[in-house]
Amino acid sequence: MNIFVKRAFQGIMLLACIFVFSSCKKAGPIEKPEPKSKPVIGFSLATLKEDRWLRDRDIFIAKAKQIGYDVIVKNANNNSQLQFEQVEDMIASGIDVLVIAPHDSIDAKRCVDAAKKVGIPVISYDRLVRDANVDVYISFDNVKVGRLAAEELTKAVPEGGYIIVAGAENDNNTKMFYSGYMQVLSTPQMRKNIKIVAETWVEDWRREGAFEFVSEVLREKGDEVKGIIAGNDSLAWGAIDAISVARLTGEIKVVGHDADLAACQRIVEGTQLSTVYKPIKNLVEATLDVCGYLLEGKPFPHNSSINDGTYDIPYVMIDVVSVTRDNIDETVIKDGFHLKKDVYRSLDEE
Repeated sequence: MNIFVKRAFQGIMLLACIFVFSSCKKAGPIEKPEPKSKPVIGFSLATLKEDRWLRDRDIFIAKAKQIGYDVIVKNANNNSQLQFEQVEDMIASGIDVLVIAPHDSIDAKRCVDAAKKVGIPVISYDRLVRDANVDVYISFDNVKVGRLAAEELTKAVPEGGYIIVAGAENDNNTKMFYSGYMQVLSTPQMRKNIKIVAETWVEDWRREGAFEFVSEVLREKGDEVKGIIAGNDSLAWGAIDAISVARLTGEIKVVGHDADLAACQRIVEGTQLSTVYKPIKNLVEATLDVCGYLLEGKPFPHNSSINDGTYDIPYVMIDVVSVTRDNIDETVIKDGFHLKKDVYRSLDEE
């Protein structure tokens, strides 16, 4: 064989061996994923539309990181099917605990079932998943939220016509808030002096839904309406816009809850009577504490229980406080929930 041909042949064989060897290395165990170094919490949110849910997300991620947890956050954009698909994706990715704020309290049962099927514990966060036997429900005293809102309105408007603009009917909290309203409004004295002129449920807590409903009622019965109970501060905002368009500002009192910044600004301006402060930091801390117990398989402390329609569920209940212009400095501002300069911004500009 010609020496040049021989050397070329040897070179080709050497390259072939290198290629085969490299291919074998790539197929070896080095490509296996390394085990997780931290517990992973799946945080499934129904929406991030309102200011309060953005706050939940940010506080949750920050505090989980301090503890040493990784967090996967998904926003379902008020879509139950999307929420289910996102939960399935989180389960497939290997989460250790599922924390879910359901879009639909009934439909979300399939999210819980999917997690429990593979042994993942489930925390129902702020909103209860019904008939699903979650490991724990962690939320505020939602009946008290409704009661405080109604009490503030009845103190300011002890007689006359009321509108109730309740939240989404598929959110179990809405029914709990409503129960709180009725604890106040159904007493003999209140039934004598107050008339419910109109009431509605607002799909997906849409502000424009509140605006449209209140606008229609004011066109038909504006002279009768003296007060409005709104299911949260976003719905209160829609109601207040409708009052403004009807040129009735100052004549109708409005209450809400969540202590959104815009609501607190309206309170100091005088266009919203009150809100209810629900300390999200406390909610998040309680949730992450329970995550620790669940990861270790240990029983966790809780101060109440709630029936989800089929099962009695441990309930970690967090207290709330009513906020008016008289105590806003001592509540949301003192607690650092909002900065004083932000709450009073419009007044300072004036």
